[in-house]
Amino acid sequence: MAAPATVGNVLIGPKARKKTPRMLFRFYGTRDVVLGLGTLRAALAGGDPRGWLAGGITSDVLDAGVILAEWDRIPEDKRVPGLVAALGTAAVGAALLARR
Repeated sequence: MAAPATVGNVLIGPKARKKTPRMLFRFYGTRDVVLGLGTLRAALAGGDPRGWLAGGITSDVLDAGVILAEWDRIPEDKRVPGLVAALGTAAVGAALLARR
């Protein structure tokens, strides 16, 4: 949320500095902060974080799907790191969900 152009640069390169991509990466960051805080709050309050974890996993898998769908439009050096990040965070979420 605070540095959308920096995160965007990791995923799509210098085009992330433009206004529209910056805005979209800010949305992306906001989504992840909300999912993370919801998960943390549920876990700390003794509630059930499974819904929050499932939401995070779903978001990460959808991110991977978007990367694959837009593969040819993403700079070559950004494709695999973006896909690994999306699938890696989905895997961490799935491992946490399996422990609950």
